[in-house]
Amino acid sequence: MKKYLLKIIFGFIVSIILIYLCVRNIDFKQSVSLVKSADLRLVFFGATIYAFSYIVRSVRWEYILVPLKKIKLFGSFFFLIFGFFMNNILPLRLGEFVRALVAGEKLKVSKSGVFATIVVERLMDVIIFIIAFFLIGMFVPDIPGWLQKSFIFCAIIFGLAFLLLFFMSKDEEKFLKLLHKLPLPSKAASIIEKIFLKFAGGLKFFRNKKLVLNVFATSVIVWYVEAWAYKIFFLSFGVDVTIIQCLFVIVTTGIATMLPTAPAFIGAIEGVGMVTLGLFGVAETTAFTAMAATHFVEMITVYLLGIIGIIKEKISLSDLFGFAISQPEQNISQHNGFIQNGGGKNEK
Repeated sequence: MKKYLLKIIFGFIVSIILIYLCVRNIDFKQSVSLVKSADLRLVFFGATIYAFSYIVRSVRWEYILVPLKKIKLFGSFFFLIFGFFMNNILPLRLGEFVRALVAGEKLKVSKSGVFATIVVERLMDVIIFIIAFFLIGMFVPDIPGWLQKSFIFCAIIFGLAFLLLFFMSKDEEKFLKLLHKLPLPSKAASIIEKIFLKFAGGLKFFRNKKLVLNVFATSVIVWYVEAWAYKIFFLSFGVDVTIIQCLFVIVTTGIATMLPTAPAFIGAIEGVGMVTLGLFGVAETTAFTAMAATHFVEMITVYLLGIIGIIKEKISLSDLFGFAISQPEQNISQHNGFIQNGGGKNEK
């Protein structure tokens, strides 16, 4: 617990520093004026489109879940929402464990396998981000060097991770044989083998080319829909940017969420979003206001969807907090039957 507490404290410190860097040159009178003059109809419309992007996300996740269990259309929607809901409340992306546990219990499938599908989903997002960055970069001049280097670094790391998962999914026996040949300490090799065997079910998705193409296509749709939500949000604050530019903001802020920050990635999204909007000639105060307000509306949308999910799925908020604050490595393997009769006591 001490280790996680230190990570949480560090995350809050990072967020505070980033927020300070964002607001140090902001004209708050102008910022307040921009908020007051915002077109609330456009804000509501943008929030509706943003909510729709989660429906597309649920369809994408259902494709990845097919090797574990084929479920009805939109059947995973609120399980997915619970993950984002808790990520906006707690640090360290603990919401991902919440999603895996809820879905595993409700769908009667391996929770470790479900968690593996979430890893695949996140990795697919990063791959899409990296591809989009280099494609969009041809239309966006004067990209800062540090941003280019960050994406090149991500491209190498996550490209290798994607290839590793693909190899692991193709031939389990071959991977285990290779693992045993590597000069690793016996304890480390044993841990990797146990994790792999638990996650193997969720990685079978890679064996089906049609599913991979469907996930890739729905990933593109997810981010295109969200780009439209951003465009409408920005328009409500008088910022007129193109869909390509909005997508670029999403890509850069998406990579920024990898930074260790406070819950909801506060500071990272505003800071990188400001820099990106600045590339398109948006004034600093206007860029900060539009980005901070957009992030706030996104959070409120997820909170509302999360509350609706809690009511519909009859899961108590205390359950969500209960296993979210448990040690993550124990969560996936040890939590069984946390929902009793539609949402009962959290069991270990």
